[in-house]
Amino acid sequence: MQNTTIMDVWTYRERHSEENAIFNAAMSALSRAGAAQEMSAYDFSRHRIIADIAGGTGALLATILGKHPDSRGILFDQSHVVAAARAVLERAGVADRVRIESGSFFERVPSGADAYVMRRILHDWPDAEAITILRCCRAAMRPDARLLLIESVVGPPNEDPQSKFLDLLMLVSAGGTERTESEWRALLAEGGFQLCRVHPAGPTSAVIEASPA
Repeated sequence: MQNTTIMDVWTYRERHSEENAIFNAAMSALSRAGAAQEMSAYDFSRHRIIADIAGGTGALLATILGKHPDSRGILFDQSHVVAAARAVLERAGVADRVRIESGSFFERVPSGADAYVMRRILHDWPDAEAITILRCCRAAMRPDARLLLIESVVGPPNEDPQSKFLDLLMLVSAGGTERTESEWRALLAEGGFQLCRVHPAGPTSAVIEASPA
């Protein structure tokens, strides 16, 4: 009998550079497509240093810094992902305001930022893994820092079909899940945060603002 090794999508992309490049390009395109509504939903100028956790090649951070020239950024992701980030940041004219770091958000994230942004990251993971990520963020944050999750917030029964379809997609593709507001509140509490406000940012997106508990 032939041995079959089960590999998650993250390990597969790490080991296959062509697939990794395709995925990174897709995520950058989605970040740019949703940027206008997300930037309008929340005032990022409140924060002097913004850390984009699992920020890919920096498309979202470049958009934020391009709109707010007095802010600086930290881009954090796995080493094989951020390897392509410098060119993205240079094209956006913000490379001189960004520090790039690599690592695993299951172990640590950079300290010293005023805001920690994660765009469509926690929906990739079941609750246990998501809580681990949140606790790593909490450990790096000052009491006055903010956590900003750009995610879907699933609506009530018989409403919001787009987020519910995305929930099924995340389940079968990465083993993740979309969450209702009450589920986000409970998840954040387990991770050491208090949900402050949900800022709507379009039909399937919101900026979920949380503070350290």
